[in-house]
Amino acid sequence: MPKAIPRACRKQGCAATTTDRSGYCESHRNTGWEQHQQGKSRHERGYGSKWDVIRARILHRDKHLCQECMRTGRAKAAATVDHIKPKSQGGTDDDGNLQGLCWPCHKRKTATERKP
Repeated sequence: MPKAIPRACRKQGCAATTTDRSGYCESHRNTGWEQHQQGKSRHERGYGSKWDVIRARILHRDKHLCQECMRTGRAKAAATVDHIKPKSQGGTDDDGNLQGLCWPCHKRKTATERKP
């Protein structure tokens, strides 16, 4: 089998090349997720076993349907539980501040919340 063709590292601004399947060079391998999570475990971020119980309760309450899609007249399975008012902006884990969302809706909502 021929060797893999070296490709540019996926890390923005890195000039190194790699043949690794991850797409990152040796110095940037395994850093993307750590940076995204700021080095904290899910428990340190407030998503431990207590959150697992809350998540199951909210998905059951919302009948495992994406609430954003339901508002636009579509029925799509919810894959995650979202904080309506983000925890970073003072939101809580209160049931009234939580909703079931599909991944595309959650990703879109999170992206708009990060804008200044």
